[in-house]
Amino acid sequence: MKHRRIHPASHCPLLVISRADGRSSVAAAAYAARTSMTDERTGRRYNYRSAVGLISEGVVGWERSAEDLWNAAEKAEVKRNARVARELRPALPAELPLTEQHRLVKGFSCWLRDEFGVAVHHVVHAPNFNNAIEGKRLWRDRHTPEGLQELHEALFDPAMTNRNFHAHIRFTTRTVDRDTGAFGEKTRVLDDLKTGPEMLLKIRAEWQRRTNQALARNESHARIDLRSYEAMAEAGDAPEGLEAQDHLGPRTTQKARAAGDDVTQRMPMAALKREETLARNEERWECWSTLRALERKKARLSGRSEQIAAAREAERKRERDTDCARIVQAQTEQDKRKAVDDAGSIDLTTVPGGGYEAAIAWANEMNTNRTPPEDTVGANGLHGSSPTVEPSDDEDRDDEFEQEIDPEEYENPDTVAATGKRIKVRRKQKVKVRLKGAG
Repeated sequence: MKHRRIHPASHCPLLVISRADGRSSVAAAAYAARTSMTDERTGRRYNYRSAVGLISEGVVGWERSAEDLWNAAEKAEVKRNARVARELRPALPAELPLTEQHRLVKGFSCWLRDEFGVAVHHVVHAPNFNNAIEGKRLWRDRHTPEGLQELHEALFDPAMTNRNFHAHIRFTTRTVDRDTGAFGEKTRVLDDLKTGPEMLLKIRAEWQRRTNQALARNESHARIDLRSYEAMAEAGDAPEGLEAQDHLGPRTTQKARAAGDDVTQRMPMAALKREETLARNEERWECWSTLRALERKKARLSGRSEQIAAAREAERKRERDTDCARIVQAQTEQDKRKAVDDAGSIDLTTVPGGGYEAAIAWANEMNTNRTPPEDTVGANGLHGSSPTVEPSDDEDRDDEFEQEIDPEEYENPDTVAATGKRIKVRRKQKVKVRLKGAG
């Protein structure tokens, strides 16, 4: 399997909506919900009804409308620089149908409510169309069954959109009583220098778990990974040196999309730098994936050669036991010598004086389970487990002991030799295989 890159939906930043930045939670909610809301604190009205892209919306931990929720959140804060809301903007895998995307986001919002006691406003947004005019037409015609089906098919078409489905999961910075709707204490556990990062990791881990469960439930092999590049590299799941890409934001992204095919290179500098970073990361991924593939192949071949060696050793022991039994069971001295001559595990050419007596004694000893140490060699030329087997001068030592074989196509030399056919060896990797008398 080719190593998968990080899934494009492996993105889940946490942002804070603060008055210190001149932001209003009501304005942010109106934009996300593609509707009109009035900020009662400032008296300003925000109208985004003409904007498109809303797929689904919902509120948990709050019984009234989203507009009421965020006006209540603004009212609960008195400081000029107060943090009024937190917002997660996770990317959604395009492998999930729209109904599953909504289910995922709503379920996660319920988890946030139960975990931190907050109220949550969640929306799912569709990706932008490459052709803005065509996109507006499709959104305009969605009110008919045919038009809605055409829109949904187009949203998942990589030729028409970048398939950047995403969610805005905005939740209060204070606890909210489910029954009365009263705002309580600040959720300091998310602000603290020590516990804040820990809680963020917990939130991201829960989103990753739920997203991957949804992908598995929908029979998709895709998975997201929200670990940092450093953590992934340390775990051996990514190359070292990957560079984080800056988020361009909607305005820069729109300019980059408009200038993408312009030969004059009017693409914003931020977008160009991002493209360069992506190219460097891709090169690192390619090199790392190639090295990983080679390492896996090496390990596979090594494991296969070990299996072959184990099989050869088992076969050698079976042959040894059979030869021992024949020698011991022979009735006369002549029959015993003939059994020694016929034994494939014994080579008398290396045993001083013919070695019949030594071979017979060895067989008797083996038969009574009095086996000398495996790796010792006695003065009579017999191994502890079997008589010494060495090639004679006229034998090919390379074929006998250090054949270069392809473990995937290896054949038992003794079996092939019994057929009278020449052993064919495909020279790929050098693996030491002792064909006879291996220790």
